[in-house]
Amino acid sequence: MTKTILIVDDEKDIRALIAGILEDEGYNAIHAASSDEAYRLLETQNVDLMILDIWLEGSAQDGMQILSQVRQDNVLLPVIMISGHGSIETAVEALKEGAYDFIEKPFKTDRLLVMVKRALETASLQKENRKLRSQNAPAHLKLIGASRVYKDFETLLSRVAKTNSRVLLTGESGTG
Repeated sequence: MTKTILIVDDEKDIRALIAGILEDEGYNAIHAASSDEAYRLLETQNVDLMILDIWLEGSAQDGMQILSQVRQDNVLLPVIMISGHGSIETAVEALKEGAYDFIEKPFKTDRLLVMVKRALETASLQKENRKLRSQNAPAHLKLIGASRVYKDFETLLSRVAKTNSRVLLTGESGTG
């Protein structure tokens, strides 16, 4: 199945260049010049990867704001950030915000293609992992017990389950 890649950059030439490179490799490339166009395409298209410029002149939001929104809406969509005015601080900030990777303009075609391939493979593995986990997870475990000790244990379990804490259960040998 052909993967769809959304290219978001305010420079028409860059969008066309990246689209041409990706289409030559068999990808379906769609592009946007602003945050509004990008959000519209994300809603109407099945996007597998986003290549996003950090600085979008004339756009309601810059690339970092779009990245933040995309991470909230679709955590599994890989985003490769690009910039012609990037610094190490900007790259680190983008990665902390959830970008898959960062590449500076001008970039080497081979490097971009390797990055795209790896991002798509990683996203595919993450989706497969989630699917397998949901299939293997029992819908609801039914514990059996009626004693006062068991009821206290069940109450404690329900309180602890709401936290992100680690729990060690201990007991005498043979008790379960």
